[in-house]
Amino acid sequence: MLHYQESPKDGKSCSDCTSFRPSTAPDSETGTCKILEGLISPHGWCMAFSRR
Repeated sequence: MLHYQESPKDGKSCSDCTSFRPSTAPDSETGTCKILEGLISPHGWCMAFSRR
């Protein structure tokens, strides 16, 4: 529904979004999101993007 993709769009990525939560595991490159379910790439993007 929010068109999540694992690559940035127009210079916007999940790592710069207010909803993205990085993993606390030292070896993990993924995180979670307050809006989407599942593992989220910090390099991803979706339509709910909101810059920090």
